[in-house]
Amino acid sequence: MTVTVLGDAPKIERQVTGLYTFDRAFQNRKGEIGLPLGTGVEVFGGTSVGKSTSTYGIAGLIAGATNQHIALADFEGFDPEFLVSVLETVKFDGHVQYIRKKDDEETLDELLSCLRKKEFSVGIVDSVGAISPISEAEGDLGAANMGRRALIMAQFTRKSLKLLRDSNKVIFMINHSYPIIGGRGSESPGGEVKKYLASIRIQVRRKYVKGKYEEFPDGSYILEGTIKKNRWGYKDRTFNLFVLAGKGLHLGLTAMYDCVALKKATKDKVIKIGDTSFGRLKEIVDKAQEGDDQFFTPFFDALNSIVYEEPIAVEDTIVEEVIEETEE
Repeated sequence: MTVTVLGDAPKIERQVTGLYTFDRAFQNRKGEIGLPLGTGVEVFGGTSVGKSTSTYGIAGLIAGATNQHIALADFEGFDPEFLVSVLETVKFDGHVQYIRKKDDEETLDELLSCLRKKEFSVGIVDSVGAISPISEAEGDLGAANMGRRALIMAQFTRKSLKLLRDSNKVIFMINHSYPIIGGRGSESPGGEVKKYLASIRIQVRRKYVKGKYEEFPDGSYILEGTIKKNRWGYKDRTFNLFVLAGKGLHLGLTAMYDCVALKKATKDKVIKIGDTSFGRLKEIVDKAQEGDDQFFTPFFDALNSIVYEEPIAVEDTIVEEVIEETEE
């Protein structure tokens, strides 16, 4: 039996970032990996879990790989120096167009205008929950404005869908999640249409293993992501990212963490691949802070030797060693 799709059907392009479990979390039935392009991506999670930091880093990897630029629609404020540090850590070489107009509706329109230009490949909305419609911004406190934000986001996602459909660009919509009042579970602001039209939805949280968070005394932490929706592959796949304090997403430390999680490296008092020791975890983090990228090459080589199937759960935490060293 042969099935042929007639007409000018779109081909989904993908961008491999070099983040092992992240790229493979988007694997489809053909085994293709990498983040699908030409899509809207909602990244949501609780407060202060690392949504913006991780999104900036991934955006830098994608825009850097395509030699293009980033457009950032800012609704709640950010630290420009930290943004630069995050993008430098992932070797992004380009510029970020900062967008902040008098009205939030204008800001979203300007973001789309930037993405219509060929030199921009990534757009960021930071964040959906901070968008304030004109009627709310200029109205009185207590005035009823239910559904206004949802209406704006519905219009924005429909307009962006048409733009993305004919390009290999990506729009990241950073969003908060909050408990449902009087019910169970959580919700993210911006309405239902946004959820329907976002091709990919990623929930992020701080990694929690054996009753404790994978966080380190210097402020570094492990971020766990779950693909809640993936139009181009499977849902509920997970990935891990190592966020280095003050620097953001670090590819080398993420590769090291994935090696331990996937049993390509061992962790005792030191991190080892086979008989080769790379030192204590604190020393490895110091190497990352010093910018010694060459040090992490063996971890990337070890991951590249894997025939990928399904993610392997982390059986123990690697944060204990750093805490013990600090206490000593």
